[in-house]
Amino acid sequence: MKPGHTPTALLLLATICLTPCMVQKCMAQTCSDADLLLRNGHIITMAGGNPVVTAMAVRDGRILAVGDNGALAGCASSRTQSLDLRGRTVLPGLIDVHTHAMEWVKTILSGEIAAGYPAVHSIAEIAQAVARRAATLPKGQWIVGSGWDDSKLAERRYITRQDLDAVSPDHPVYLKHVSGHLSVANSAALKIANITRDTRDPQGGVIEHDASGEPTGILKDTAVGLVTKLLPKEPPDINVRAAQLVSEKAAEVGLTTIHDIFITSDEMRGYQEARRRGWLKIRVQMSPRIASIADAEKLAQMGVHTGFGDDLLKFGAAKMFADGGMGARTVAIYPPGVIGEPNNLGVLRWTPADMQRAHLLAAAAGWQLETHAIGDRAIDEVLDSYAAVIKQLGLKDARFRIVHAGISTPAVQQRMRELNVVIDGNPPFVYWIGSWFQKYGPERVRWSYPAKSYLENGIIEAAGSDVAVTPISPWWGIWAAVVRRDLQSGQIIAPEERISVEQALTLYTRNGAYAGFEEGLKGALEPGKFADFIVVDRNVLTIPADELKDVKVLQTFVGGRSVYDSAAHVQ
Repeated sequence: MKPGHTPTALLLLATICLTPCMVQKCMAQTCSDADLLLRNGHIITMAGGNPVVTAMAVRDGRILAVGDNGALAGCASSRTQSLDLRGRTVLPGLIDVHTHAMEWVKTILSGEIAAGYPAVHSIAEIAQAVARRAATLPKGQWIVGSGWDDSKLAERRYITRQDLDAVSPDHPVYLKHVSGHLSVANSAALKIANITRDTRDPQGGVIEHDASGEPTGILKDTAVGLVTKLLPKEPPDINVRAAQLVSEKAAEVGLTTIHDIFITSDEMRGYQEARRRGWLKIRVQMSPRIASIADAEKLAQMGVHTGFGDDLLKFGAAKMFADGGMGARTVAIYPPGVIGEPNNLGVLRWTPADMQRAHLLAAAAGWQLETHAIGDRAIDEVLDSYAAVIKQLGLKDARFRIVHAGISTPAVQQRMRELNVVIDGNPPFVYWIGSWFQKYGPERVRWSYPAKSYLENGIIEAAGSDVAVTPISPWWGIWAAVVRRDLQSGQIIAPEERISVEQALTLYTRNGAYAGFEEGLKGALEPGKFADFIVVDRNVLTIPADELKDVKVLQTFVGGRSVYDSAAHVQ
């Protein structure tokens, strides 16, 4: 080693030499014996200034160099695999910071009734599906389904227990709403759960009643737990199989990293076993749940915290819920109430004191925090708690996250900026569930799931699908962030909040990496970072905006290794 060249200095020198603006002489000295060389491409690096290059070299799972074809020619050796892109577009692997991916694929593996749009269009169709399932099962056996969305059903209302009783009086039935914040149970299921007209609402939950005072079958937020604790146990191997399927589903749409949120200990074990067996092909941050003070205490005593793990599987943020969901009309808002329900200001799952205690316990033990808050009243409660915890612990770069931040008024955005919180935003919500926003009035619609104002206010937003609320494909979110069109009305929601394609891509690349404390490892195609990248079928920077949702991923690479190839899936 030459005098004055510390290892850090050498790394910095190598990085300088391998930037897109490098000279060919420098490249000849520093880039050689690549494992993989991409050439003749349209490689959108998402690096500073968003440079586009034609070639990229990979070695040992990381990016060795990026530049033009001529400059990187010397990177190849006799053993180097060469990939001629023939002008195709390459992007950094995309990052989804908010999924319920394992929960979603388990509904597939367990054969639950699929009651979601666009396959299902009416309560009558759902009832028919329940009747068909009931005809195949012994009396008393549970029937479970998921995905129904009242806003997309012909009847435009919630399913009731009477709808289900008519077709399945002898089987307990439990159907989960697409939002994840409410479900419907038939009379047999309510009886098993001992839910009657006299059953009190749990903290943070609602048992809906009809005009006569009887339960309608609709259970909201924490009230769903009165039934879910009684459902049949899952097969012992379902979580490891689910982790494998998550890998396949994510890679197919260009996701190389996902955060799986609010998962159970059994689901964590499933991911770890899939990692051990070599079934986990993408990178996963596991987000454990905090649903009570006891959960927070247990998490704080584990002896591990955010960041523990390896490059493929690690712990991410600890997740809590502050309020409910728009579809359930339980988000915590300031007056006025929900349209048609003037007294409905939503639900808060925690008292302020308990929320702060749980946040403090986890953060003091080294956990990054992320808290679901959609209504502005809930967001304020979370920001109050975050501010107190940051001050008490003296945190300098906490990157506490607010999940959804659905009604982000100018007042709450100012507080977000002051506390440097990160937003786990949901661009695809504008399209898939934009009709839900309308129940909260036009002023709140204006500030529902913004994007442009976050940029203008210096707030970092990363993006997530919240699958199964919306499809796992990030291309729906990229398109929706640019266009902001509602599925049902076709109207543009808050056009002031539209952003450019480059800005939308940033939500799923650089900002996604930042949210997970991984900006030094991923989010851009730069030397030293993971060779996580995708090849797509069109130039996303020049196509008409409406084509963004139709982009197809041709290949997905994680650590320089192909984990998905569309050619292998052609029937």
